[in-house]
Amino acid sequence: MGDPAPTPTLDHAVTQATAAVAVARAAPLSLKKAWLAALLIDQAADALFAARHGGQGDDILAFRAELAGQSEALALVFAIAGRELELVTETVEVPLGDYGNLTVEDFMVSLYNAHTVQRVRVVLADGTRADVHEVLDRALKDLASH
Repeated sequence: MGDPAPTPTLDHAVTQATAAVAVARAAPLSLKKAWLAALLIDQAADALFAARHGGQGDDILAFRAELAGQSEALALVFAIAGRELELVTETVEVPLGDYGNLTVEDFMVSLYNAHTVQRVRVVLADGTRADVHEVLDRALKDLASH
C-alpha cells in the first residue's frame, strides 16, 4: 500500500471539524454524521500536534493524553473515534420546563410521545449517557482554545 495520507493543516482540519459539527447538529438523529464529526475533531487534534511540533520529536499519544486530561469532552471524542464508546439513538424525557428550548419539530414529537424525543447519545463507560452534540460542541471549543 501507499504512504499514509498526510495530516491536513490545522486551519483546514478545524474548518472541516467545525463544518461536520454543524452538519451533525442540523441532522440531530444521524449517528453517522455525529461519528464523522467526532472523527474530524480527532483528526484536528492530530493536526494541532503537527502544527505545534512539526509532527516530530514529541510523542503524539502523550500529547493526546494531555488534551484528554484537560478536556472531558475531548477525551470522549477520542474514545468515540477510537470505537471505545458507542453512539446510540434513544428516547429521552423532556422536562416541561425545557419545552421553550425545543425546536418546533421536537415540540410536536414530544406532544405525541409522552413528553419524549429521540437523541443521539454517547454511552459512557459507567453506562450513563451524554448528549453527543453537546460533547462535540464542547470538544471543538476546547480544542480551539489550545
